Amino acid sequence: MNYLYYGDCLTIMQDMKSSSVDLIYLDPPFNSNQAYNAIYKDETGRPLPVQIEAFCDLWALDEENERAIRTMPVLMREAGIEDETVEFWRLWMNALRASNPRMLAYLSYIVQRLVVMKRLLRPAGSVYLHCDPTASHYIKVMMDGIFGHENFRNEIVWKRNTRHNSGRQFGRIHNIILFYSKSDKWAWNNTYASRYSDAQLSRFKKDKDGRRYKGNDLTAARPDSDSGKFEWRGTTPGPSRG
Repeated sequence: MNYLYYGDCLTIMQDMKSSSVDLIYLDPPFNSNQAYNAIYKDETGRPLPVQIEAFCDLWALDEENERAIRTMPVLMREAGIEDETVEFWRLWMNALRASNPRMLAYLSYIVQRLVVMKRLLRPAGSVYLHCDPTASHYIKVMMDGIFGHENFRNEIVWKRNTRHNSGRQFGRIHNIILFYSKSDKWAWNNTYASRYSDAQLSRFKKDKDGRRYKGNDLTAARPDSDSGKFEWRGTTPGPSRG
């Protein structure tokens, strides 16, 4: 109880007892193909020219990944995963090796950990995996196989309130949380709306009837960019007024 572990969760989970965990939440790398650095600040809050790598979200098929891919069928069978899913993994991995090796490396990382997590969950336990549309559909297929498609509970979509416009596609403004249970008797605690704090309410204005609202510029104006500076129906969007 009340321990915080620092390190690779796979290494730590190997020593944990089976059927000992009620809830697992994962916020893994998103397959963004980027390396993220932690930036130090001085006592005034100003950034210092010193950075360390926070975590690496770059994926390539190396010897370690290949070894994990080869041993995965054995781990899956030991975890009680059906032979059909194991065979699907083998065929799918061979296809991805030629078509999308970076995705294959990423999936092998995720699936290694999901197989162990299934062993750790109690019968009434649940797992929530946070990802984005880059790989959510790939991960959901594997979670269906590992936890059972009948134990899929929800695909939770949460949307950012900031806009990411593009001239050639719709904005990518949401992430995904995949919710699975270990069995058909999972623990569930109802959630109820709580009172908002004064700090939260201060972000909203009131209309003449006392209803709260927040004004946003639907033109998504960018004062420091030429993006969006075009005339439409005789009007050119001006500076954002919030």
